Amino acid sequence: MQPHIPLMDSLVAAWLPKSEGLGVADVLFRDYGFTGKLSRTWFRSVDQLLMNVGDPHYDPRFPFGFGLTTKPFQNN
Repeated sequence: MQPHIPLMDSLVAAWLPKSEGLGVADVLFRDYGFTGKLSRTWFRSVDQLLMNVGDPHYDPRFPFGFGLTTKPFQNN
């Protein structure tokens, strides 16, 4: 995925089993707004493992807590 990230407008990484996937579908089909924050650092390459917030070499692709919140889609 690494070489494709700069070409993307957005990326949702979701690991939700069973019915929780319906909530992801609601967001993707714009029935509801989206709120999401990373619960862990997303490193640039596996060479950076192990990486923790505050490490002198901390330079992640997406830092801990990175994310966004969108407004719900409005039907006209």
